[in-house]
Amino acid sequence: MEYLFTFLFCFIIVYLCYSLIVVYRKKGFEKFKTSKQLIYFEKAYNIKPEKINLKHFAQSLALTNAFIIALTCTIIEIFDNLILKLMVGFIILVPLMLLMYKILGTIYKKKEGK
Repeated sequence: MEYLFTFLFCFIIVYLCYSLIVVYRKKGFEKFKTSKQLIYFEKAYNIKPEKINLKHFAQSLALTNAFIIALTCTIIEIFDNLILKLMVGFIILVPLMLLMYKILGTIYKKKEGK
């Protein structure tokens, strides 16, 4: 039960911070339009930003990033050793990012076609 609370707490905090700073703030959203994450999705999945709703994409990306960070934080809480936490966190973080970004890119590539 403790791990569920850890997951929910991390998820909510990360999602709210990302949403308030990037999605709902005009200056933050303007920076998002030229961000490295958006460029990554353009190049890796051939997504054209002008063909998708960037607000919805930013919200989806916020949910995805919150899930990735919350799941990683929850899993590393199992371990006691700091070095082991860092190693496991890195080992989990990179493949999880690639997998979740692949899923998000595929979804938005299909939406772009419609």
